[in-house]
Amino acid sequence: MPSPILELRDVQTHFPVESGIIFKTHAGTVKAVDGVSLTLARGEVLGLVGESGCGKSTLARTIMGLLPATGGTVWLEGKNLTADAAVGEARRSLQMVFQDPFASLNPRMTIAETLAEPLHVHKLRAAAAIPARVAELAALVGIPARNLGKYPHEFSGGQRQRIAIARALALEPRVIVADEPVSALDVSIQAQILNLLAKLVRELGLSLVFIAHDLSVVKHLSDRVAVMYLGRIVELGTASDVIDRPQHPYTRALVSAVPRPDPAGERVRQRIVLAGDPPSPLNPPPGCPFHPRCSFATEVCKATVPTLAPHAGREVSCLRIAEI
Repeated sequence: MPSPILELRDVQTHFPVESGIIFKTHAGTVKAVDGVSLTLARGEVLGLVGESGCGKSTLARTIMGLLPATGGTVWLEGKNLTADAAVGEARRSLQMVFQDPFASLNPRMTIAETLAEPLHVHKLRAAAAIPARVAELAALVGIPARNLGKYPHEFSGGQRQRIAIARALALEPRVIVADEPVSALDVSIQAQILNLLAKLVRELGLSLVFIAHDLSVVKHLSDRVAVMYLGRIVELGTASDVIDRPQHPYTRALVSAVPRPDPAGERVRQRIVLAGDPPSPLNPPPGCPFHPRCSFATEVCKATVPTLAPHAGREVSCLRIAEI
């Protein structure tokens, strides 16, 4: 098997919690990401799904180095991004598209200035060649050249996300981390952005980590899907396996909540309603983190932490997976 372009090895991102105003004491630790191991192949789209608060965005920012990893390592093309000092060139190969394009674009800069800035900073083009490259980037994402002199507030949400994607492409990265890039957009615009991302992956040979909470969107774009719960991966496999034939009880509940476009199918859909709320990452339960909400849990689940293991053509983190 060829080596992965991106590899996460037991990545942890913990946040200490302090109490007191003058004399601060350690009150606990929020385990937002708690031992995630993943690989991303060249040209692959890896979907990362889970309910709000499961640690998806924290993991994305840890991959990018925007948050320091408490433990574990992130490797990009053989470079340890969590330890190596000389990672400047590697960082150019790893770019991010944020959820809210309006917040991620500088409102005081025109679109031409926004797209030109990374080229100036990293000196990837001669000054005279930068305007042509800016026009090329804009055309790549469907922004007319006549609009390059405008500011972010003059564009719609979908157009702003196209601009954010163009900025991510400016440094010719090999890996892009997209953190819920379509969740703030209308459904029709979501389809346009998803098709754009699929086109860019195909034509530019990009590898993509695609984070979302909409399983139908993830299935449309992803080759493989990782399901995250309380900072851990609980199921990992091909998109068709995980979404069409889920195995982990949590994944089954997620899939059962996806509405069906067919009225007849929607009427017979069996919704799995999980009991209670997700546990706090500040005080996770012992054993399997899902056991307080799992109808299949036994005393063993309350005492033993499961690990990802092969099952039915994918990897599942469940102690009773062979029985349910």
